[in-house]
Amino acid sequence: MKKLLFIPIIILLSHELAAQQHLVDSVRLTLQQNLPDTTKAYNLIMLAMYTEPLDLAKAHEIYQEAVDFSLEKKLEYYAGLALFYESTPLELSGKYQKQKENLDRAASYFKQSSHPNAKREEARVFGGLSNYYRNASMLDSAVEASLNSIALLEDLKDYARVSTHCVNLAMIFQQLSLPEKQKEYVDKALDFAKKANHPGNLMLGYLQQASYFTEIRDFQKAKLYADSASVYYSGSFDFTRKQNFFLIKAGTFQNISEFDSAIHYFKQAFENGKEAGSRWNMTEPLMQIGYINFKQKNYAEAEKYVKMGLEIAETDSVLVFMKEGYGTLSDIYAANGNFKDAYTFLTRYNTIKDSLQSEDRKRYALDIEKKYKSEKQRNQILQLEAQNANQLAENQKRKLTIWMLVILAVSLGAIILLIFRKNQHKQQLQVQRIKELETEKQLAATEAVLKGEEQERSRLAKDLHDGLGGLLSGIKFSFQTMKGNLILTPENARLFERSLDMLDTSIMEMRRVAHNLMPENLIKFGLDAALKDFCEDINQSGVIDLRYISIGIEGNEIDQTTAVSIYRIIQELVNNILKHAEAKTALVQLTKNSNLILLDVEDDGKGFEHSKMLLGKGIGWSNIKSRLEYLNAKFTLDSAPEKGSSIHIEIQL
Repeated sequence: MKKLLFIPIIILLSHELAAQQHLVDSVRLTLQQNLPDTTKAYNLIMLAMYTEPLDLAKAHEIYQEAVDFSLEKKLEYYAGLALFYESTPLELSGKYQKQKENLDRAASYFKQSSHPNAKREEARVFGGLSNYYRNASMLDSAVEASLNSIALLEDLKDYARVSTHCVNLAMIFQQLSLPEKQKEYVDKALDFAKKANHPGNLMLGYLQQASYFTEIRDFQKAKLYADSASVYYSGSFDFTRKQNFFLIKAGTFQNISEFDSAIHYFKQAFENGKEAGSRWNMTEPLMQIGYINFKQKNYAEAEKYVKMGLEIAETDSVLVFMKEGYGTLSDIYAANGNFKDAYTFLTRYNTIKDSLQSEDRKRYALDIEKKYKSEKQRNQILQLEAQNANQLAENQKRKLTIWMLVILAVSLGAIILLIFRKNQHKQQLQVQRIKELETEKQLAATEAVLKGEEQERSRLAKDLHDGLGGLLSGIKFSFQTMKGNLILTPENARLFERSLDMLDTSIMEMRRVAHNLMPENLIKFGLDAALKDFCEDINQSGVIDLRYISIGIEGNEIDQTTAVSIYRIIQELVNNILKHAEAKTALVQLTKNSNLILLDVEDDGKGFEHSKMLLGKGIGWSNIKSRLEYLNAKFTLDSAPEKGSSIHIEIQL
């Protein structure tokens, strides 16, 4: 078969335009409000991302606005985030130098930032730099960037992303024709994917195993690993994973001469590239389908598909694909006996081939020149060393014994130090393992307590509503019946009416208590509706002006256990504001973006020393921390006396 030229690692996002415009409008409305600096910076970045599919030039302007605002407010983390997110549309637009500048600046800002997610984002930037260097054929720099990314992600124990970067590094070593290093990182990718139990990365790991065995021409084993990858394939995967799957599956079938299956998967790769608007990924499958038809002597079909691929390659001036297309067309026409056209396309093939080789020869000549200069300098150094050798010979003899003693002492010291460090490292690993086990037990206990608490709340609410509520309603009905049958003095009639009013008040209070224990609309209508009702009830009380904003929540289902925990966290935070903050206004904002939920609660009250809050042992804050630990959430707390307070929470579903 013709070897697949490239399997690009590109992340593309695709949404319906109407839904995209709705997201843009929602974020614009949010930005018109009086927001904290961090919230405004984040919403500017979201606005730029949502604007990309609608107006790319406008999106770049908004990214720049986000960077300028973040730097003005000394928010290096958000400046780096804006630059990193903008690098993807820059790459897709072919603005590679600007992409590189963005990635370098983003890495610098993440290094300066103390934000808890800065190191994770820095790792993503190194991944972007690796792709840039790889596309620029600077493979040594690509390897270095990938290794930096892997080291950061291993420290964070983000095994799913470690697996992805190991796949990328394995592909770089494949380009460098280093099969042993390729196999090493293919195995690592699969190990980390299993550790993370990530279906998408398990699929990529098995696909790269198939790619490795294709390289060493063990096609049957490649087919087995490609079949293993099929188990984990999902139509919901992003463009990159689907394109990898289609191309490698097609290649494995092509190698074992199962051409119908190979064409099937190449056509799926073409459709995937067409849907994503990636012309490069449309060209490669067309060329391969044409070549398969040529091998099967279906010359008309072969010519059709190769010409379709050439039309794109010539429009985009992609010399590699143009060379492949001209060569295949020359073979097709020669097989048909059309030697005139065969010669024409062979000439075009050789012209492009010579052009590409000419560039290779230029680079080779530059390498030879560098090696020559290095060799010349090395010879000069050797001559100088030879002149000094005789003079130093006597001194070396005297120093030899001393050096041997020093080396022996240093070696012994090094051995002792290595033994000590090995024992110390072993103890550290044991302590770390103990801490991990303790954390797992604490999380399990927290989960049991929270579930038990919610079950008990639900039971109490049901008992109050169905038991005591029904009993009180029955008493009220009996009193109303008695009222019509009794003859009462005016004074007793007033007392009777007052008793009925008190009974009504008791029924209403019982229902309020039951609703607080387990809000019925949270179970029936979901988190967004429950929070709207909760905030509206507080607004109607007139105690405080409480605003509720939700983005991307409506219509998206959230697991009930998670929804209850989020509701309780917001309920406790708002109650703390009402009890302690003496605030006039407050804001609750809930945002859902893919599998990430962002929660912001802010007020303009008297504030507090947040270090005391974090160390406090109050029941309310303890409940909040327990639920945050259960959700494995990250949070940042910002407050100072007389300056209000805000808490930002990130929950990965």
